[in-house]
Amino acid sequence: MDFNLDETQQEIADLARRILEDRVTHLSIRTIEAGSEWFDRDTWAELAKAGLVGIALREDVGGGGMGLVELGQVLEAQGRTVAPLPLVPTTGAALAIDQFGTLAQRQAWLPGVADGSTVLSVALQEYGNDDLEQPYVSARPSGDAWVLTGAKVMVEYAVQAARVVVSARTPDGPALFLVDPKAAADLVAGLTSRKEPVHELHLENTPAELLGSVTEGATMLRWLVDRMLGLVCSVQVGVTDKQVRITADYTSTREQFGRPIATFQAVTQRLANAYIDVQAMRLSTYSALWRLANGLDAAEDLRVAKWFASDGAHHIAHGAQHMHGGAGVDIENPLHRYTLWSKHLECSLGAGTASLRALGAQLAAG
Repeated sequence: MDFNLDETQQEIADLARRILEDRVTHLSIRTIEAGSEWFDRDTWAELAKAGLVGIALREDVGGGGMGLVELGQVLEAQGRTVAPLPLVPTTGAALAIDQFGTLAQRQAWLPGVADGSTVLSVALQEYGNDDLEQPYVSARPSGDAWVLTGAKVMVEYAVQAARVVVSARTPDGPALFLVDPKAAADLVAGLTSRKEPVHELHLENTPAELLGSVTEGATMLRWLVDRMLGLVCSVQVGVTDKQVRITADYTSTREQFGRPIATFQAVTQRLANAYIDVQAMRLSTYSALWRLANGLDAAEDLRVAKWFASDGAHHIAHGAQHMHGGAGVDIENPLHRYTLWSKHLECSLGAGTASLRALGAQLAAG
């Protein structure tokens, strides 16, 4: 098997990396973190101008007509620069609308995603519910429309989003809905470990627009969960890759007992283990994305990838801090931000244990 990127994919990866690395710096992120949005709007506009935000959307709505592997390169570049951008929630929601939405829904929201003027979000997580495919939030028909009741947590960019794709259970099973966050009963602000503002989305008979159909709702929700897992893992690949590179550079110059600490066997072995973890994460993630892009079942692959993105990333983050001898926790050291991002992504959409339980259930069902 050939695991290398093809020429087009490599060009996309290089372009995304160049835009983000040229524009996103430790100082620029600190400035954005001091504000209220946690949103680098100028860089977002540049990515959209380059066609990278809508790269996986169909061409009739202004997208690039590419696939998940290509989108994964953009997200990996985001992880490598820890750029505060709504790439995961916006592209995840946009993919669902592009796949299941009516022509009117696609035309209403996707051209704006492609040109950078529209932000979207996704609401899948709930308190006390590890099963993303069995939501607690309820949906019931009300005349010709639907209303939702319940609460979603960890909703990113809820304030900036024009619409949120929300999972809910109907009398006939789970389904997906489009909700205007401004119509929610309440938006309760919170803060993640990476200093990102997130919200609880409280719904009380909140108007919602059905996405797709109720009869195919369970299949559509599984489709979205799979892709969201792949997107989160892609960002984590970039975060952990950069952590290892920062640590390799540091240990090559930091001297103790008259020589660089990278020459000590214990340090070398730990860096080697971290490198192997990154490669396992990358391989499992892009294997899953490739299978999804080609219409193949990727359920097991995604759970393996998410386990590496949680458990492997945990070891990499702690190892990097250990090898920095405490210097990495200083907020003036860029490494601290990669640690915060890694911990956030580790737990997003289920941490390592949840991923293993889901994988075990899939294998048992056989």
